[in-house]
Amino acid sequence: MELVMQSILIVDDRSENLTALETLLERPDVELLKSDNGNDALKLLLRHDVALVLLDVQMPGMNGFEMAELMRRNKKTQNIPIIFVTANGDKRQLFRGYEVGAVDYLAKPIEREVLLSKVRIFLELDSHKRELEQQLLQIQELKQQNEQLLQALGDGVVAVDPAGSITFVNPAMKHQFGIEPQQITGQALESVLFQHGDGRKMPWKSSEVFLASSKGERLQKETGFFVRCGEKLVPAHVSAAPIPSPEGYGGAVVTLRAVDTAGKPDLMEELARKNRKQARKRIGAVLRLFDRSNGKNLGRLANISLDGFKLAGRDDVPVGSRYPISMVLPETLAGSNTLSFDAQAVWCRPAEDTPGEYRAGFRIIRISENDLRILVQLIEKY
Repeated sequence: MELVMQSILIVDDRSENLTALETLLERPDVELLKSDNGNDALKLLLRHDVALVLLDVQMPGMNGFEMAELMRRNKKTQNIPIIFVTANGDKRQLFRGYEVGAVDYLAKPIEREVLLSKVRIFLELDSHKRELEQQLLQIQELKQQNEQLLQALGDGVVAVDPAGSITFVNPAMKHQFGIEPQQITGQALESVLFQHGDGRKMPWKSSEVFLASSKGERLQKETGFFVRCGEKLVPAHVSAAPIPSPEGYGGAVVTLRAVDTAGKPDLMEELARKNRKQARKRIGAVLRLFDRSNGKNLGRLANISLDGFKLAGRDDVPVGSRYPISMVLPETLAGSNTLSFDAQAVWCRPAEDTPGEYRAGFRIIRISENDLRILVQLIEKY
């Protein structure tokens, strides 16, 4: 198990005191930094991440109180715990120390068990602080990944609250249905999503989305749903999942994709004939592929054709597995900055040139008419 190093700074103008403290505190997981004056000690604090400072009060030049005051004025050092070490038991001196930010005192001569007990407490506090900072960083990274995914999704995403009111709309709703997110945010879902082609509204609590999601179930429908786009109703694939909540039911997230009702087979065949002899093209830009169902980063695109693509990633992809895939484009193509399709893995093997990575081949098994146009432009340009 890898040791997590923590640093302690010892400041004392007498070398024998530094040596004594170093002997008492020496352990494999602690780095001991030493200084015999306040100026050099402050420089060490700016260069290192320090968990605790053991600071002698009486020093020539800059004394311990003055150094503590300077530490509290600097953003990097203002929260580092300071234990003053002193041979003077004057209470006025103790009060002065606490005023400038001391967390504790050690009286000379130093008792070994007292020293180790106090140091252990502050090292444990520092460990907890580091763990919390790491957790907060991971949460922030996850938030950024989720935001990136929502931008990358080619499908429209609508979130509704328990009463069926729309609380969130992603930018892809404009790409899929020509709907600006702000146009429908705050509206009832039943005014946007219909279960009847004649435009009859279905009350929220009678809708299939509510009936499934309120029971904690997912809804997947290829047909039977329509999205209002101006005066038209456009057929849509619908996927809905419940939003967990401490109160029980927090609403639903609804994913929408427009159904191509005309012209798609001919376009697919025409483009396939036109590009049948075209070799797979190596992509000259770094494009990351995401799994639309969970937001996972699958890897980077190595090359692509109308039939399929090669992926470079860290996971051993099961042959035959299917993925709903989206990617953010390096520029706007065919009026969109994203590309989405469904793909199936046909082979996977360890990368010969990069240990720990895999190379996987996929075939495209479903793509919309507009995304197909985007794919053609992507191949032509990159």
